[in-house]
Amino acid sequence: MYDEIKNQKEKLDHPDSAIRLSSAVHRFQMPNINSQRKLSFARSFSTTGRHEKTRKLMLNADTSRKNLMEAVSAAKVSHERVVADSRRYRPLINQILVSCKVQPEMAMLDERLVFDWLSGLERSKDPFKSEAMMYDLVMCIACEGLGKAGVATESSIAGEFAAANREYAAAAGVFEFLADEYLPKWAARGSQVDDSSLPVECSVETAKGLSMLFKANGQQMAVATVLIKPGTPNYSLLAKLCLGIADQLEAFVTWMRDNAFKQMTRLEKDFFTLVTFQIQLQKSLSCYFHARSLWEEKQEYGLAIASLSEATVSIRTRASEAAIGVPDVLKIPSLRSLKKDLDDLRAHMALLLETWEKDNSAVYFEAVPRSVPEDKRLQAGISIGKAEKYHVKDPDPVLLSLAEEMLQRSDSDLARELQEKLNAGLES
Repeated sequence: MYDEIKNQKEKLDHPDSAIRLSSAVHRFQMPNINSQRKLSFARSFSTTGRHEKTRKLMLNADTSRKNLMEAVSAAKVSHERVVADSRRYRPLINQILVSCKVQPEMAMLDERLVFDWLSGLERSKDPFKSEAMMYDLVMCIACEGLGKAGVATESSIAGEFAAANREYAAAAGVFEFLADEYLPKWAARGSQVDDSSLPVECSVETAKGLSMLFKANGQQMAVATVLIKPGTPNYSLLAKLCLGIADQLEAFVTWMRDNAFKQMTRLEKDFFTLVTFQIQLQKSLSCYFHARSLWEEKQEYGLAIASLSEATVSIRTRASEAAIGVPDVLKIPSLRSLKKDLDDLRAHMALLLETWEKDNSAVYFEAVPRSVPEDKRLQAGISIGKAEKYHVKDPDPVLLSLAEEMLQRSDSDLARELQEKLNAGLES
């Protein structure tokens, strides 16, 4: 008898499918360096970068950039390697950039530097070119941020949700830094930065949006962390957390639509379908956990049944884009893997609803409202997604210089040009 009751209770506990679905996130691809364009800092600064320390910096930068290129373009990308190689290359390109800024008269190249990147977020895989070193630095930092998000995704798949939460906080911090610090400074320097000629990773608005997204993803991991713990979870808290996730994801979509619509249209289409799916799923889970909270606290059984009923409706496949429900996952190749878990969660909710209705009609005899009254709904969700503070240390510049004989020729050239201008002025 005891075993029978225990088995029945286990059937009614939240299923593993709820954990997997609530933690489902989009796996972004890595930006890529166009391998067809061969550039070299050592060659480009072969004249002005002859100082021993400068020469060493240029050679190290060439090696580190090559390692990063190999990491992001590998057949099987290791996100840990991408993060590590991005961190190794970032201070080197930053030091070269700072050196050129403080010694502009010496920043003369023997060979043009053209930085050629392919976006990791866009549907199109056409390369974007720029001669701005800041472009290379920004894309390097974006690799670190997307690499952190990739590590988080892999941790989530492995069931390591607490670790995934930390990695998403780090990813959110990287893109918050880009949105608040580096990208505005780049634009403020008067650079002719046309968003359409650069990857979406270089957009202030997109970086801000990604920071919002990764905070929401981090909160998804927090929910999964609570759900995998043994025993009965705090259903009331879970209901508020899920509603908070839905609110954050809706805020992300609104931000992109209002502030970065052009960039939004360039992103992978299935990505926003998954976001729409998650918004509706989280709303459904919020109703589900709210219902379980009411039932567990042995109060308002009729309201618990009404809330659970709304959860089952919210998780149905929607008849149209304007209807309540989730997108048809069978029609989206990247979402088909969710079908089994979605069916399992629906079956669980249906079984739980049937069980509660029987108990209520036999024991509690509470009236069940046709819908949850407005004043009985959760009025606000909880947002605990965070961004880990990210910073880039200002490097010391290295010496850029010309050989003495070249400086002398340059001085004589300037003197001759000045004399020619003076003669032209006297003749007029």
